[in-house]
Amino acid sequence: MSDKLRIGITIGDYNGIGPELILKTLSNKLVLNYCTPVVYGNTYVFKHYAQLLNINPITFNIVKKKEDVKDGAVNLRFCNEDRINITPGEPSIEAGKFAFDALELAVEDVKEGIIQNILTAPIDKKSTTDAGLPFNGHTQYFAQKFESNVQMILVDDDLRVAMVTGHTPLNSVSSALTSEKITESIKSMYTHLQSDFGIKKPKIAVLGLNPHGGDNGLMGSEEINLIKPVIEALNKNDVIAVGPYSPDGFFGSNNVKNFDGVIGMYHDQVLTPFKQTSFANGINYTAGLPIVRTSPDHGTAYDIAGKGIASISSFVGALYLINKIHRNRLKFYDSSTTPLPYKDHRREKFSIGVPDLN
Repeated sequence: MSDKLRIGITIGDYNGIGPELILKTLSNKLVLNYCTPVVYGNTYVFKHYAQLLNINPITFNIVKKKEDVKDGAVNLRFCNEDRINITPGEPSIEAGKFAFDALELAVEDVKEGIIQNILTAPIDKKSTTDAGLPFNGHTQYFAQKFESNVQMILVDDDLRVAMVTGHTPLNSVSSALTSEKITESIKSMYTHLQSDFGIKKPKIAVLGLNPHGGDNGLMGSEEINLIKPVIEALNKNDVIAVGPYSPDGFFGSNNVKNFDGVIGMYHDQVLTPFKQTSFANGINYTAGLPIVRTSPDHGTAYDIAGKGIASISSFVGALYLINKIHRNRLKFYDSSTTPLPYKDHRREKFSIGVPDLN
């Protein structure tokens, strides 16, 4: 095997923009200087979209076993040979099953050594759940498959955000918060910032739960009784955490630029400001896995599926981030490993990210 990473790319929902993202990204041959892609889908879907979007079709190298994978080529693993009906912009259980099959084969191939890391195109959660995926999304799926405690981190260059309660209904957030959960979330992010992002002494901002950070107990006591004691205890153990901050003032004042990571108490508290500034470039990273798994931080975009106008910025960024994290992990866990210079990868990212696709 060459030094290039073998990155599995799952097709996601074929009625969404996943096939378009893959076709546009892998039509730039510079990508092959950076990694060896192994796509999980079938030729029928990609031929259909290449014709529909007037994009040059990709010549795939078909992979049936590990030895078939070729560097310098776009490889394809058939994840499903069922007769399918492609209806851009319309969810279907059929498309959900196809996306699920792609995930299952990619995970199997990681364990067999065919690929090393995974980039997932967007899925429709309801379609995949109806088709048999026993989890509400990629994050929980990978956590179960690799028996790992994971943390979802949203990334856009130096902006990194995570949350304590994840996909918890808003009316259950307060009761779901515990000192242990807050502590674990902050400690996990601290560790991932070190091992995966190469930051020796991360500085993490911690947000409060209530309006105006509780205003000294007038609008809620979680900041006083839960969050602040956790921060103080962590500081005594050399974890640099600061807060709790009132979320509106924190993001509005650009204080976020003074930190390496941000921990919020619930999903929309950090995702809303993140997507406001990083919707086109945001990346979803599942930290805590033995592999590197990333995804663009957007959904299936049914409203523009099949129209040829989807931006590949987030998808390309997710592809690049895999290499960056892989390199940082090697450096963190093996001091004898010398990573490639960061500046070279910045140039490579720029080259990959702005191909002439017109």
